Amino acid sequence: MRALLMLGLALLAGPALAEPPPPPPTPTLAWLERQQSAAADEANAAGATSSKAREPKASCRVVKQWKVGGTVVKHRVCDEAPKPASPARQG
Repeated sequence: MRALLMLGLALLAGPALAEPPPPPPTPTLAWLERQQSAAADEANAAGATSSKAREPKASCRVVKQWKVGGTVVKHRVCDEAPKPASPARQG
């Protein structure tokens, strides 16, 4: 009886195991556009970060620090106001 059951299971599983797996679905055009726009956003953010690093930093000290959810919030007091990146022209 056991041999008959094993033979039946092998016959049922045989065709399913013999077939090649289906090819992966091709991504849609909308998905590709989202990926490209996300990559462009990351590149823009990286460019913005590098430009901020060039700005002179004001001397500041942290007066108060507290945690809101998963974010640490700091209240800073600066000795002097930060200087603008490009001087304003008068005239």
